[in-house]
Amino acid sequence: MSLWTPTSRRTTGYVVDNFGATPTATPGASVAPGVSDAEGSWTDSGLGTLANEIVGFLIRVSDGASTSNAKRHVLDVGVDPAGGTSYAAVITDIVCGAAANASQAGNGHRFFFPLRIPAGATVGFRIAGSNATAGTVRVGMRVYGLVDLPWMIGVGQYSETIGVSGTSGTSFTPGNGANGSWVSLGTTTRECWWWQGCYQVDNATITAEYAWIEFAYGDASNKVVFQRLMHTGSTGESCGNPLSLNLFEGACRVPAGSTIYVRGYCNNPPDTGYQAAIVGIGG
Repeated sequence: MSLWTPTSRRTTGYVVDNFGATPTATPGASVAPGVSDAEGSWTDSGLGTLANEIVGFLIRVSDGASTSNAKRHVLDVGVDPAGGTSYAAVITDIVCGAAANASQAGNGHRFFFPLRIPAGATVGFRIAGSNATAGTVRVGMRVYGLVDLPWMIGVGQYSETIGVSGTSGTSFTPGNGANGSWVSLGTTTRECWWWQGCYQVDNATITAEYAWIEFAYGDASNKVVFQRLMHTGSTGESCGNPLSLNLFEGACRVPAGSTIYVRGYCNNPPDTGYQAAIVGIGG
């Protein structure tokens, strides 16, 4: 006779982050963007050398906003498998401009990526920025490894970003109290099964407004909506995603050669300068 043995309640046995031991309003690494649409330099994440293989990680981008300034930002996540500082980007062009700080509405942008990083690696960040004054951006990261029931956890091997040119995402206009028109972000080159939508508002005056931002794939007549974000604007010219639905609703298998679309729904006449892109994980 065999007895049923309950599984552990632990989901991950290895968790490392760069948030710091002491609670603070500015967790994460301080990253200086490049200026005037240039790439900044790689900055070490502060995670140290990873003792175990990583199967997924949380990214939080904050403190990128500046009053009376438009601040477009795109973030790359880099990995050096040898544990040094020669990073190669594993995710590129995460649109994250005008990110709010802890005291502003929305508290910035958040993403989760189920992407493999090998044991012994180090992680770095770099940001391309649009403004002539770089400022700094905080990039927080928490990584997860040694999962229970690993055969039930999808882990990606590659990423692709759709809808970015330089430091700009694809422009779209939310509707005023209604859905705006669908706008194409571009076409997938490989099959992806996990998605993280991203956005920014390229405007030196961002008002206190709310907008749904929806992502879909399909064609001119038929679309499947697979992700929704909520934008919160602040009079400090900042953007934030307060509901962070993308952290839990990123799974959707989309074939190679599919067109991805975005649209928005604002609670009032929307600010100009909405831009979006999306990152797919596959493999």
